[in-house]
Amino acid sequence: MTELARKEEPGETPEEQLNPYAAPKATVVTEAGPRARLKLASRGERFAAALVDNLVYLPCLLPLFLGNGFRAFIDPRYEELPNAAGWAGIGLAFLIGLAIFGVQIYLLVTEGATLGKRVMRIRIVTVDGEPVGALQILLLRTVLPGLAGFMCSIFSLIDALFIFGEQRRCVHDLMAGTVVVSR
Repeated sequence: MTELARKEEPGETPEEQLNPYAAPKATVVTEAGPRARLKLASRGERFAAALVDNLVYLPCLLPLFLGNGFRAFIDPRYEELPNAAGWAGIGLAFLIGLAIFGVQIYLLVTEGATLGKRVMRIRIVTVDGEPVGALQILLLRTVLPGLAGFMCSIFSLIDALFIFGEQRRCVHDLMAGTVVVSR
């Protein structure tokens, strides 16, 4: 079809008709996938959930204080007493922390939500909206970012700051292919 024989499209100017370098015009139809229906959790909800997740470990401190408190209560010269009460407090704090950690991991694997996420009514899903697998959530969302943060502390800051992006996904979300959504 030559330029002279070409039909004029509605709304086209003569310059648009004759420009051989113009980008081709096409109507693009996109399908709204499952992700379009997901309601991403707000940054505030995610922050509050992380805060609750850290606060649930506060009971671990109680045995530490009580262990040393008992020693001081028994005798003000507690430096001279055996450290049995202090070690018992440390052991009990460790067991309480381990129990809380176990509950958190169980909830993550079975529901895609920690205690904090349950309180805030948010959960972790894949980018397609499917439930997250145990290996995906434990290895890619928890262990690898934890190791990276341990080796390079700036990683933890960068990971957290990614929440301010348009997708509201931290680096660990990108690594695991997950998003945090409202229930």
